Amino acid sequence: MDNFIINKKGDFEDSLSKEHYFQSLVQVLHSKNLLKIKDIESIQLQVLNILKEMVGYYTKNKSSSLRVEIAEQIMLSVYYTLGIFLKSQPTMEESIALIKKKEIKYLFAQGEKVLRAKIDECQRLLEITKETRVKTENYAYIDTIDYGIPLFFKEYDPRFASQGIPGSIDYPLAISESYLVGIEYIEDYLNKVILENKFCSYFNCAEIEALLKGFNKDSNHMLINIFQLVLINYLGRILAGKEGRSLEITKGDRAYLKSMMKNLSQLEFKKLIFQAEEKLRKELSIRDKKLMEYINRTLCQVAPEIKKHIETDTLENIFITLNKSEENMLKYEDGESLEDSKFRYITEEIRDCSKVEEKIEIIREEFHSLKDLVDVFSADCIFDDEFIDIFKALDDFEVALLMVVISNDKVLDIDYGTESDKEWRGKFKEYLESLDDRKKEDIIKISQGIDI
Repeated sequence: MDNFIINKKGDFEDSLSKEHYFQSLVQVLHSKNLLKIKDIESIQLQVLNILKEMVGYYTKNKSSSLRVEIAEQIMLSVYYTLGIFLKSQPTMEESIALIKKKEIKYLFAQGEKVLRAKIDECQRLLEITKETRVKTENYAYIDTIDYGIPLFFKEYDPRFASQGIPGSIDYPLAISESYLVGIEYIEDYLNKVILENKFCSYFNCAEIEALLKGFNKDSNHMLINIFQLVLINYLGRILAGKEGRSLEITKGDRAYLKSMMKNLSQLEFKKLIFQAEEKLRKELSIRDKKLMEYINRTLCQVAPEIKKHIETDTLENIFITLNKSEENMLKYEDGESLEDSKFRYITEEIRDCSKVEEKIEIIREEFHSLKDLVDVFSADCIFDDEFIDIFKALDDFEVALLMVVISNDKVLDIDYGTESDKEWRGKFKEYLESLDDRKKEDIIKISQGIDI
C-alpha cells in the first residue's frame, strides 16, 4: 500500500488542501488505509490535548470556558501550525512517516519553529520590497507596502491565530494564490511583489507613471497591477519590432499589430506570444528563472485578453499610449537639510577619514537631502578619484538627481563656480562618460522625468 502512495504521489498531493493541509493529509491517509481508526483517534486526542494547553495559555489559566468561535480559531491555528511543518518536509514520504511515528506535540513544536523562521524571512522580504519599490503615486501600492504589510507583522498572532491574515493588503498582484493563508500568504505575496518590482526596474519610472496615466487619468486611486501594465506594453513593442527599453506605443504601432495578428489562428497567436516572450527575455538580459516563470504565467493569463481586443478592435485599451503631460513629471521633494554647525562637524569628520569607504558610510548615514549631498561635494572633504567611488555608491535615481541639478545650473561645461564646484562636476562628468551606453540612457531617462 505504501508503494501505491509513492507511485501516485502527484495525484496524492493534488488531493490535499493547501489551507487545511494537516486535516486533509490525515483524511487521505485514512482513505488509503495508511492510518487506522485507532490512529485517527490517537491523533484527535493529542490535538485536543494541545488545544486544552493553548486555551490555558489564552485565558492565563483563569477560566476553563471560552467562546466557541475563539476555540475554533485556536483549533484552526493548531492545525495550521502542524500543517506548515509537514509542508516543509523535502518529500511526501517523510511527512507521512512523521505523522505515523512522531507525537503530535512534537510536530506542533516543530511547526512553531517553522512559523518563527518564516516570520523572520518575511520581514527580510519586506525590506527588499521597500528597497526595490516602484516610484509611483498609486495609493494602493504605497499604502500596502508602507502600512498594510507592516500592520500584518504588528497584529499577526502565530500562537492563537497562525492562519490569520491581519493588516490591509489591497494592492493586487498579477498572479495571486487565493488558497494561501497566514504567513504563507504574506511570504508568497512579498516574493511576487519583489519579482514585479524587479521587472519594473528595467524601465524609466517616469514612463511607468505616464503609462499609468495613459491607462486612466485617475490611476493613482485605482486597484491596478503596475507590473502587468508594464509587461503588456513592452510585449506590444516587441511584437511591433521596436527596440530599446521604452514603453511608448503609438497609434501606428497598434494599427500594425492589428494587421499582423488579426487573421492568426489560436495556435499561431500562441506561438507569436511565446516568441515575443523569448525575445523580451533576451532584450532585458533576464537570468532570474523565477522572474521568467512569473512573466510566463502572467502572459498565459493575459494572452486571451490581447486576442479579444484584437477581435473587437479595441487594442488601445490594452496597448496604452503614454500620457506624458507635465503633470505626470515626478515631483521631487527634498529631505530636511542639516543645520550649518552639524554640517560643518560632519564634513570635518569626512575630511579626517583615510578610506573612501568610511566617507561613503558617513554620507549615507548623515545626509538625507539633495542640497546637503551637493554641498558636501564642494566642502573640500572629498578628493580626486574619491568622487568617482562615491558616485558609484549612489543608486540610479540619486545619480539622475545630480544630472538634473547640473542641467538646471547649465554647468556641464564646467566653466564657472568655485574650484571645488568645478572639481566635483568635472568628476561627475567623467563618471557619466565611464558608464555603458544602456545604463547612461536609463539614467538620462530617469532624470527627464524628475521635476526639482
